[in-house]
Amino acid sequence: MEKEEFSESKWISLLIEGDRVAFSKLYNLHSPSLLHKLNQLLPDEDSVLEVHQVSFVRLWDMRERIQEGQGVWPLLHTIARNLVVDYFRKSASNEAVRKALLTQATLYYEMEEGSDHVESMTEALSVAIDRLPSKRKEIFLYCKFQGKSYEEAAEAHGVSVGTVKDHMAKAMRFLKSELGEKLFALLVVLLGFWVNNR
Repeated sequence: MEKEEFSESKWISLLIEGDRVAFSKLYNLHSPSLLHKLNQLLPDEDSVLEVHQVSFVRLWDMRERIQEGQGVWPLLHTIARNLVVDYFRKSASNEAVRKALLTQATLYYEMEEGSDHVESMTEALSVAIDRLPSKRKEIFLYCKFQGKSYEEAAEAHGVSVGTVKDHMAKAMRFLKSELGEKLFALLVVLLGFWVNNR
C-alpha cells in the first residue's frame, strides 16, 4: 500500500509540472471511481461520458491547483461536482432542482454517497421551492439556480428590475418561513456554492 501511495505522489508531482505520462497514469487510476460516481448522479451514458471527459480535461488545465498531500481526487471530485450541477442547472424542472440540491448537499456534508438524511433535507428544500407562486418560482430559479442577474431576469420575463427584486425578497421570506432557520441556512449555502462556482 505504501508503495502505491508513494507512486501516486510521484505521478502527481510530475503532473503538476505538465508530464503527460503522469496524467495518463493518474487517469487510469481514478477514471473507474469517477465513472462509478457519475453513473449514480447522471441519467444517461452520453452525459456520464461527456462529464467524465471534461472533468479530466479540466483537471489537466487546473493541475497546478492540486494539493500534493491530498492527492488528485479532491480536485477531480469538485470539478465533476460542478459539471453535474451545471448539467442539472440547464433544466429548471422540479427533478433537476432536487438532483442539483442533492449533488451539492452531498458534497457539502463531505459524504461519498448520499444518505437518507441528505435525501430528506434536499427533498424538503425542493418541495418548498415548488410551493412558490409560479412566476415567483420561475424568477427565483432563474436568478438563484441559473445564476442570472436581476437585470437579466427582468429582461427575460418582461418585468422591471424592481418587480424582480420584490419577487426575490418575497421568495426568500417565504422559504425561510417554510424551512425554518437550519434548512434555510443550508439552502443559502448551496445557492452560494452555485453562484461562486459559475
